[in-house]
Amino acid sequence: MLPAVDLKVIYGPDFNGTKVVSTRSSFSFSRERMRSVKIRSRSVNNRVLMPFSPFLFFKLIQERPQVIISEGASNLLNAFQGFVYAKMFGKKFIWWSLGKLQLSDFDVKRKRINFLISWIERKSDAIITYSSIGKRYFQNLGIDPEKIFVAVNVVDTDLSFKKIAQYNKDEIYTEFHRNSTFNILYVGALDKGKRIDVLIRAFALLCHRYGSDVALHIVGKGELMEELKQLGKALDCSNIYFHGQVIEGVSRFFLGADVFVLPGLGGLAISEAMAHGLPVIASIGDGCEADLVDETNGVIDPNLNEDNLSKYLDALYTDNVLLNKMKNTSLRKIREQYNIGEYLLNIQRAISYVTSKKDKSLTEKA
Repeated sequence: MLPAVDLKVIYGPDFNGTKVVSTRSSFSFSRERMRSVKIRSRSVNNRVLMPFSPFLFFKLIQERPQVIISEGASNLLNAFQGFVYAKMFGKKFIWWSLGKLQLSDFDVKRKRINFLISWIERKSDAIITYSSIGKRYFQNLGIDPEKIFVAVNVVDTDLSFKKIAQYNKDEIYTEFHRNSTFNILYVGALDKGKRIDVLIRAFALLCHRYGSDVALHIVGKGELMEELKQLGKALDCSNIYFHGQVIEGVSRFFLGADVFVLPGLGGLAISEAMAHGLPVIASIGDGCEADLVDETNGVIDPNLNEDNLSKYLDALYTDNVLLNKMKNTSLRKIREQYNIGEYLLNIQRAISYVTSKKDKSLTEKA
């Protein structure tokens, strides 16, 4: 939790069956779920799931926060209420957003409302963004770099390390390597934007070359589950394992793997993989991959396809020295540079920035 900040989290409903759900963990800060309407739509890559809390504005008047931090475009209807409240009552508003996905254009629906989003972004008192890629996007909008704070999108690394410590790493690694010497892992939703079909096709090239020495483990659920299973069968790959959604105990799959692959959209799973000491091969995600991964601990390829991915995997499979170096570097990066402590510190800096103009104290309600 952020020190010296009186924090209250106001949040919306769960979209069951998706990743848009609230944590079940307990926290010391105040929180309240708002009655909301669930709005479902589709974008070019994925489903759009947006809550709308019609009484949020009145709740803010009742609570009288001095600083509002709001999720950005993906929560626009609620963010707009927070923005209007802040401007009406002379409070501070911080926009929290990835910015814009690289190498992608806004779809027709987004273009229709982008003027409003861009206006809010420019008029916000500060921006918290997921990555250096996001910072570049906001700077290109003409926003003062001083107002932009990069909190690289990571999981709660402290919690991850606690969970990892409960396991016998060597025992799990041995268990996963009884029938294969090189395990590839994907963890996440099974939908279009994730491009898991590219991973399966790349693995098939590897599988036909090395047989049962290589294995692919896919952890997650989604609308493409059966289609992806059929693709694996059609490519004659028997050593692809679909484990479904795993929440408790997912560390076992990371600890049993040799490399993590994120072939499409996403971000948080990268830091989770690195906390478990895995190299990462990724395409364009939410931007955090540009900060988290470089040639020392993996590969970022904006044009990742099955041929290139197969070559990257082959290089790690055939060079154990390189593989181990990348494993060690991933873990060191998370421990020393990109972790939950640094993440919270940058949020603290954003709050300090917007409050310092009128009050040096951070004890006001945020």
